[in-house]
Amino acid sequence: MPERGDSAMSDATGRPKVPSDSVDDLASLTHLDEATMLESLRTRYLVDQIYTYVGDILVAVNPFKSLDIYGKEVAGRYSGQGTSIKASPHVYAVAESCYSSMSQSGKSQCCVISGESGAGKTESTKFLINHLINLCPQKSASGLKQKIIQVNPLLEAFGNARTMMNNNSSRFGKYIQVKFKGRQVIGAKISEYLLEKSRVAVQGAGEENFHVFYYMFAGLTFDELENLHLKTARDCRYLKGSWETIERNHSKLKEEHGNLVNAMDLVGFTVQDQNEMFRALATVLALGNVDIEEDAMGYATLVDDKVLGPVAAMLGVEKTILDGYFTSKETLTAGEIITTHLTKEKAQDGRDAMAKALYGRMFSWIILRVNGLLAP
Repeated sequence: MPERGDSAMSDATGRPKVPSDSVDDLASLTHLDEATMLESLRTRYLVDQIYTYVGDILVAVNPFKSLDIYGKEVAGRYSGQGTSIKASPHVYAVAESCYSSMSQSGKSQCCVISGESGAGKTESTKFLINHLINLCPQKSASGLKQKIIQVNPLLEAFGNARTMMNNNSSRFGKYIQVKFKGRQVIGAKISEYLLEKSRVAVQGAGEENFHVFYYMFAGLTFDELENLHLKTARDCRYLKGSWETIERNHSKLKEEHGNLVNAMDLVGFTVQDQNEMFRALATVLALGNVDIEEDAMGYATLVDDKVLGPVAAMLGVEKTILDGYFTSKETLTAGEIITTHLTKEKAQDGRDAMAKALYGRMFSWIILRVNGLLAP
């Protein structure tokens, strides 16, 4: 990737100037190989031309800064162009081409957005869907259009996390279907797969858990946290390596919590739905605080069984039901129940597996709920 310090020409206004030999579609070159492609992309990148065609493929290079190439004014240039795209390469042009082809042929269209971590897949998806929705006639249901647009920030909160490569990395795959009748949007459906549930219990050095945990501590009041049997992020094992993020970015995270609640409201989640979601998150964190050590016999034992209280309260069960749950297992053999004591490692794995399963089930429930609210 070229450095921003590299030289680049500017026009009379001081803005980067596109070299005269730069082309919007690399497929139009008489000679095209890997070296030529990379050099062309580099040249365009240096003058903030982050989009380039290679035939029907749009290549986007993450600028890692804000560019004034989005918004209503720019979107207007990519409305009504049809399948013969005449405007400069842009993600809006891809959305317009798909929408026009669908409208004219009556056939389904498909866009595949791929790239390595940090390439900009999440942002590209948002820009594409937003423009696709905004291309619909104004008489289309505005409430439904707004719901579809708000789904992305909702899923990002629960499915994205900070990694070494990307501050907003999607830790799951998704397939989004936007459904139309004629030229009007009538609904949407989302399919999710491969959620990185392991991140709930363990994060790499310099990485974080899912965004929503940090939003929760920054946005909920002291009383709300207390009702969830939570105090501070510092006390949570699953946030042990990254709780400082909340102190360092408290204002921003509190704002993101507000955006999340607003998105849930707009999509159609009730107050009860939202309370249950935060309750599930608190349960995951409470599970992580179940401290398991090894006794003199080499078996797993709880350091303090008082930690089972918050877990039981969040799960809505009696604490006695959880006694022995984390340190032993029962097997039914020939009509007889056999109890086996677990080792410390097995017990810790079981605890983390329960937390990961709970988070995964909650995420799937969110997708199911969203699909129900966005169904035609």
